[in-house]
Amino acid sequence: MKVIILNSGMGTRLGDFTKDKPKSLVNIGSNETIFSKSISILSKLDVDEFIITTGYLNDILKEYASTMFPDVNFKFIHNPLYDKTNYIKSIDLIPDLDDNVILLHGDLVFEEQVAECVINSKKSCVIIDSTIKIPDDDFKAKITNNEVKYIGVDYFENDAVACQPFYKLKKEDWALWKNKIREFCDSGNTNVYAENALNTLTDEIIINAIDIKGQLCMEIDTKEDLAKVKEILG
Repeated sequence: MKVIILNSGMGTRLGDFTKDKPKSLVNIGSNETIFSKSISILSKLDVDEFIITTGYLNDILKEYASTMFPDVNFKFIHNPLYDKTNYIKSIDLIPDLDDNVILLHGDLVFEEQVAECVINSKKSCVIIDSTIKIPDDDFKAKITNNEVKYIGVDYFENDAVACQPFYKLKKEDWALWKNKIREFCDSGNTNVYAENALNTLTDEIIINAIDIKGQLCMEIDTKEDLAKVKEILG
């Protein structure tokens, strides 16, 4: 199984916290960063390669990863257009993979139990949380019979539920999504979310919703998010 972690963004909303480091290297506890927490959890599970997309201050992230985790098999994919494109372009740069894929954003902080639920799923899946208020600016999902029918930041219907970008894709589903991402990028459509491509495939790809019901799995986009995670982690 391959893990893809998207780390190409600049993290500008975190201000000085990302002045000299990528967002994933922001400290969330005693000698622990967003990146180190994710790798520490996921490397215990059935993973044979970590594919890390990079952009802003990529050399700092690469050095940190190799120093902190010398026994982990990393492959780094740099997006030189990180400041001009969304992460759909970073995914497009990843070579084709003939394997099941775990895909997550590099600013996610999550519990080990959440990762285990995703990795152990027999079907393609994504994380939702029905117990929290839907966010204004982050992903929401439309779920029908426990299957994802739409994911986007712009979905505010009565059935919207909070969604986190933490996926498992069976290899055939990943291939379909990846090919659609390539179509988007080839047509110059690189400033949208990768989920825009996914939303055109919901009749072909069945993605189940895993409801974590209040377990920790959240993105750190702002200083307020960072403070909340630090409080939760103690």
